Amino acid sequence: MDKMDLLSYIQSTNAILTVGRVIANMLATVIVATFIYWVYKKTYAGVMYSKTFNITLLLTTLVTAMVMMVIGTNLALSLGMVGALSVIRFRSAIKDPKDVGFLFWGIAAGLSAGTGSYVIAGVGSIIIAIMLFLFQKNAFDDYPFLLVVKGKRLDEMKIRNIVKVNTEKFHLRMKSLSPADSEIIYEVRIEDGREKDMIEQIKQLAEISIVNIVSYKGEVAG
Repeated sequence: MDKMDLLSYIQSTNAILTVGRVIANMLATVIVATFIYWVYKKTYAGVMYSKTFNITLLLTTLVTAMVMMVIGTNLALSLGMVGALSVIRFRSAIKDPKDVGFLFWGIAAGLSAGTGSYVIAGVGSIIIAIMLFLFQKNAFDDYPFLLVVKGKRLDEMKIRNIVKVNTEKFHLRMKSLSPADSEIIYEVRIEDGREKDMIEQIKQLAEISIVNIVSYKGEVAG
């Protein structure tokens, strides 16, 4: 292959898109993008749901599909597109690491639907959604908490026995015992939902003033 053949190969494209094919690709992309939008909204576990970010997922999927149809198999266009996209800078910080996964999902779905791989876009999105909903149910989760108990003349052994019965694992992080004011902090690993029973049992002990459970997700119960 001489230089002219190589240059012709780089500039050539094997993808001949008709109007019908473009419409089919975009309709498939819209369906998958809407599905991603719905899954994100249903699986969002934070306090401040961002509809703007969810709409961004829609746009990312659609734009990616359009880019793939423009590029096709043209190597020169693909290299030029990489250079063009490198000037884009995103200033919005992504607070939840799971949002990054949704962005990659949208890009992958756009790549698949834009190249006509509808089965990959559809089946892959369904499998991802099933996994998200499955683990969203907390079926396999237990969570680390900090148990903070304050009061006067705390009975350390009774508190320890209650913690032992209600947790999978526990570890004493801090202990400060005095006649006037005492405090005990445990690091505990407990199944979601069982922390309320443990709090009630500890509150029934004498001289207990405060019982707090602080999770590593930033939530406070007690």
